Amino acid sequence: MGDARGRIAWTRRHMPVLASAAEEFSRTRPFDGLGIGLRIHLEPKTAVLINALIRGGAQVTALGNVGTTQFDTVAEIESWGCEVLDRPDDDAHSVSAHLEHMAAMGFDLLLDNGAELIVACIEAGRLPLGATEETTSGAFLLREQYAQRVGMPVIVINDSPLKSIVENKYGVGESVVDAVVSTTNISLHAKVVVVFGYGWCGRGVAQFAAGRGANILVVDPDPVKLLEAAMDGFGTASASEAARIGHVFITATGRDGVVDVDLIRQMRDGALLANAGHTDREITVSELKDAASASTLEPSLTRYEFGADKSVFVIADGQIVNLAAQGSRGNSIESMDLGFTLQARSLELLATHSKTLPLGPHPVPEAINHEVALAVLDAMRPA
Repeated sequence: MGDARGRIAWTRRHMPVLASAAEEFSRTRPFDGLGIGLRIHLEPKTAVLINALIRGGAQVTALGNVGTTQFDTVAEIESWGCEVLDRPDDDAHSVSAHLEHMAAMGFDLLLDNGAELIVACIEAGRLPLGATEETTSGAFLLREQYAQRVGMPVIVINDSPLKSIVENKYGVGESVVDAVVSTTNISLHAKVVVVFGYGWCGRGVAQFAAGRGANILVVDPDPVKLLEAAMDGFGTASASEAARIGHVFITATGRDGVVDVDLIRQMRDGALLANAGHTDREITVSELKDAASASTLEPSLTRYEFGADKSVFVIADGQIVNLAAQGSRGNSIESMDLGFTLQARSLELLATHSKTLPLGPHPVPEAINHEVALAVLDAMRPA
């Protein structure tokens, strides 16, 4: 616990914008008497956010994600009075049970990362005053499958241009490429790196992989995104074309089943696969396990053999690579300072003005974007 406390203190030192908001919350107490249900990766940066909410008067119950929860950090969070539902042996079934339990608790506010908690509350008929949603995949779910059922305001943090640029392009791009290189100890120079999805995260992955000397191929169903990738100097291809010539494949789409077994069979011997998206189903690892024999090479690297002359390698079982791969720490602290301040300020708005906000998913208000952008710029200036 001492190590976790030290890492959280180190993290807070490099999150000055969120730390300033926490100081303000300790005076204004915007969350007094409110329960906040939080579903997000539990690690030191998240701990700083939880601390800010608690200082603002919130009673927080948290649930992380299988494969990314850091349990020494959890112990420290629990010492602050935050209830954490994660257990080391959690699987998909137990996570579903945790979500049902949280939905039955009747929270006032939700902070979600993939919309599973929001959906559980919708299905249980226990709608809070409002919610925030962190991810592209969660926004897709709410706007498509649940478009007519979101009877509360949901502020989609991923719609903020600040998050798109700072957290997604630079934070995710840098940390994903770092995780792939550090897990495998390979060089990307002269390798063909295939990036599935040219949203903000895909843009960042492509940029940072190119900075490591890789040749980039972008796969995206949107021809406008492909044209943008070409204008950025990257190659474009169909999934089948890319499969035949790629060395490293990284998904960043927010969609399920982007790389399936049929596509993997088209890849060259030695192909390396990693996922940068929130959902661990972008690469169909469950089907891969049925189609090929698996052997663990490193704690976060698995080899799948289709026969004597064909193997592929998957990092962290297709979970989000920059958090689930052993030794990975996620996005940079500074990029999450911005992202989590957007979360904190959006929750503050929901706590104080939820009845004035439109129902359903909508972007972070411009006033919050401007306030946070100015605060981050100020923090970046030399002392």
